[in-house]
Amino acid sequence: MTDLVDNPMLLPDPEPAEVRYTIISVDDHLVEPPEMFEGRLSSKFQSRAPRVVTNENGHEVWEFEGQRFTQVGMNAVAGRSKSMKNLEPTKFSDMRKGCWDINERVRDMDINGVWASMNFPSMITGFCGRVFAQID
Repeated sequence: MTDLVDNPMLLPDPEPAEVRYTIISVDDHLVEPPEMFEGRLSSKFQSRAPRVVTNENGHEVWEFEGQRFTQVGMNAVAGRSKSMKNLEPTKFSDMRKGCWDINERVRDMDINGVWASMNFPSMITGFCGRVFAQID
């Protein structure tokens, strides 16, 4: 993954604004970090763990149990201009780090004056974790 400093797809950081209200966001979405499952499962399941692979189009996608799951574009539109918000991110380097890195997420929340947020996962888990619930 590359550094986002020179990524033309992303806007520069805004200046932090004065916080006048306590903002708690209850419908945020995130993208799991690419190393999410590395070393976090018992050795019995580690070889079956979801992993990020690069597909034939050069896109970074999740692969699990023979299925591929793309990144959902609306989970990673932060920092993009309005004209870029319909594009699907193809790589982690095309996303603002706050979409998948917890420390950068908190930094972005501070910039935006968000005190707390409820986050929903990407497609790798499926709605309500059904992807994992359906495996043998």
